[in-house]
Formats: sequence, C-alpha cells, structure tokens
Amino acid sequence: MTTEQLFPAKATTSAEQSDSIVVSFGAEWHQHLLAKDFSVVIRKRIPKDRSFKWLYFHINSPVGAICGRAEINTIFTATTKEAVALVKQINLPASEIKSYIGGDGNIGCYKLGAFQVGARSIFTRELASRMIYHPPQSFFIMSKQAKETVDQIAGFSTGKSRSSKLRKS
Repeated sequence: MTTEQLFPAKATTSAEQSDSIVVSFGAEWHQHLLAKDFSVVIRKRIPKDRSFKWLYFHINSPVGAICGRAEINTIFTATTKEAVALVKQINLPASEIKSYIGGDGNIGCYKLGAFQVGARSIFTRELASRMIYHPPQSFFIMSKQAKETVDQIAGFSTGKSRSSKLRKS
C-alpha cells in the first residue's frame, strides 16, 4: 500500500472520531495488562471529552504493539490524596503515585471495566503498513476506520465484553 492509500489512525476531524482512544504504556505494563491486575490508570493528560468508551493499550518498546483494550467506565480528575486512596486499583505503590503526580496536585484517571486481550498483538510495523500510525506520546483519539481495522485484526468483539469483568474492590 502506498502512503496515499493509507488512512489516519488518529482522528483529524470530529466526524472521523470513534468512541475510542489509544493510550501509551511502558513495556513493564504488558504483564499487568495480560494479568488484568489493575482497574484505574492515571495520566497527566486525558481527553477533555469524557465520553469515550474504549481505551486501547499501546505497549511501548520493546513490545511495540496494541495488545488489548478495556471499557472506560469513567474519566475523571483526582487529587493526590484521592489517587493514593486508589493504590490497589492503580497497582502502584503510593510513593510512585505521588512521585508521578509531583507538584501538579491533580491527575487524570481512567476507571476501567472489562478488559479484552487481543487474540494477537498488533505490532507497530503492521499498523503502519495498514494506516498512518504513530504510537502516542500520551493518547490519541482513534478514527472510526482505525478502530474497525484494529478490532478486526486483534479479534476484539464488537459488543461489550462481560466475560472478563474485573473484581470490584
């Protein structure tokens, strides 16, 4: 496929926007994703629009792939104290949460529901061969076409997943 035939993974207009975002994670989070052992993600940058339904996990190098997705129950802002109270759901020590938040005092949070690990990981090279794809520094809003393509390749169901609901803490 030539560059002219590729479509953007990142939505460039509101009409192209899907109900999903791609969020980058360090490679150390790959095993946590596979184990589904967290239910809250903290980030310094979150979307202003809080109505997204899916968070896709782009695991950074050396994995370099979209490896799963989770339903987004809510997107919210928390104080340092509120974030530390979520230590079990975030699956980080309180000291790391405080260090990450630093002097900002507030942090963006994604409260996640059901996780789906892809039938296979979709590596950056394959994504880039099918669409204009660059791993996000923080997050980006997926285009409708990219979401449809990723769901098909990874084998994600198009409906809501109920089989892998995380235990509520």
